[in-house]
Amino acid sequence: MASPSTVAALRRLELFAFPPALVLFVAHGIASERLFPALGLVPLAASAILAIIVHKRDAIATYSTRVHTLSDIIIFWSDFLLAVFHLAFLAPSWRSLNHVYYKPAIILGTYCTTFMMFDLGVHLFIVLPGALRFFVNRSCNCPHCPHCQDTPKTGYVSSTVSEYAPLRGDDGESEP
Repeated sequence: MASPSTVAALRRLELFAFPPALVLFVAHGIASERLFPALGLVPLAASAILAIIVHKRDAIATYSTRVHTLSDIIIFWSDFLLAVFHLAFLAPSWRSLNHVYYKPAIILGTYCTTFMMFDLGVHLFIVLPGALRFFVNRSCNCPHCPHCQDTPKTGYVSSTVSEYAPLRGDDGESEP
């Protein structure tokens, strides 16, 4: 899993990438007279807003009680939805670049999509380890299973769980 300082640095990079992306997306929209990839500003703006909220969450929490409800799971699902949102805007953007006959607009549109790919990469970098941890923690939580209760988990994936777990003392069998 990524360290919190790495995630914070990536969120700051999302903020720094937004102003040049805004200029390039608007320029491409004007030059090509097409909606895509100019509509890519919508997920980019949502990513920048999420980055600001996450970055300022602790500072804002002292003034408002509603921010306390912004838990890690809400941020996780926000990152997941933004990753899907970016991907949903990248596919039509790449498709529409084939229909632009003005070659500099194709190059400009390609540069625009790099900002969307960067944000998609940041969101996937944050979401994938969290999703893996979520599924591994949920894979063995039954209260009746002695394997789940006594086996120490040594890794993220359940196949890395030790096979040599100690036996339960109250399993009902007595030794001769």
